[in-house]
Amino acid sequence: MPKHKLNVRKSTEYQAIGKLLEDTYMVNSEVKSKVLWFSFLRGLTYGLGIFIAGTLVVGILIWVLGLFDNVPLIGPFIEKIVNNLDSSPRL
Repeated sequence: MPKHKLNVRKSTEYQAIGKLLEDTYMVNSEVKSKVLWFSFLRGLTYGLGIFIAGTLVVGILIWVLGLFDNVPLIGPFIEKIVNNLDSSPRL
């Protein structure tokens, strides 16, 4: 089977699957604006959650790096990183 026909086949299959998913998503709702509002709120909460999680991960990473400043080989390198992060402008 030529590669081009395989790509066309997959593309049409993906479009059909997408249409089925969209129909399944919209079938349980009588009001389209309600579905769109819920999707908007879900996206906002997802973005806020990612932001908070990223902030926590960076904070924990800085704290862990600060523990290694007395290690002989990597201590000075880690100390420079922590100092740069500590001296960065605050918002």
